[in-house]
Amino acid sequence: MEWFILLFFFLFGLVIGSYLNVAIYRLPLHLSTAKGRSFCPQCHHPLSAMDLIPVSSWLGLRGKCRYCHAPISPRYPLIESLTGILYALCGFYYGATLTAVLHCLFLSILIVMAMIDLDTMEIPDRLSVFILILAVIALMLEPSSIPSRILGALIISVPFWILSRLNAMGGGDVKIMCAAGFYLGAPLVLTAFVLSSFIGAIAALYLMICKKKDRKSEIPFGPFLAIGLTLSVLWGNALIQAYLALF
Repeated sequence: MEWFILLFFFLFGLVIGSYLNVAIYRLPLHLSTAKGRSFCPQCHHPLSAMDLIPVSSWLGLRGKCRYCHAPISPRYPLIESLTGILYALCGFYYGATLTAVLHCLFLSILIVMAMIDLDTMEIPDRLSVFILILAVIALMLEPSSIPSRILGALIISVPFWILSRLNAMGGGDVKIMCAAGFYLGAPLVLTAFVLSSFIGAIAALYLMICKKKDRKSEIPFGPFLAIGLTLSVLWGNALIQAYLALF
């Protein structure tokens, strides 16, 4: 039965991942993500159901549009696969619970946020609103957690806001961390921030060594926040316990 649940989460994640690709493409263009058929971004031909099977369609078409034969980015099946894997991990760690569903939705928002920030250097405000909605639902499940959630909403977002006034941090990052802090609570969002900063610093150093970026280059921090928050959702409590065990 456990394997059936994991398989269900994985397959459902693949389907949601296909929708996330639509959201990543349409949100920056201010197009509806709920209305209208999917279409090829090159020739704009509407896609059939056979063109929309997660991962399989891309493999079957050998990464090309069925109609204009333009190449389709491998990012599409990678995002679908990543979403499926993350959903399966949520099912593994949290079981068939509402908490697992909320975490799946939260991680979905993080994927969209990371990719849009990577593409446009901007984070749509509506993504923060969606996270706040999840946070309110999570609070209803655990009303006693409100002090930690309020602290979580402020502990990272306030320093981020100060940095944003100095043009050292984007406003979208501030809103995302405020919403994420209210969703996760103080310990997990602080863990996510430490992980994000560490991974981001290593990535920036690598890019400078490879001379792809310099100290004045702007690097989107959203993808690193997404990685840190994802790690915190899945393994944050274990990391906190391991850290505390050192003392």
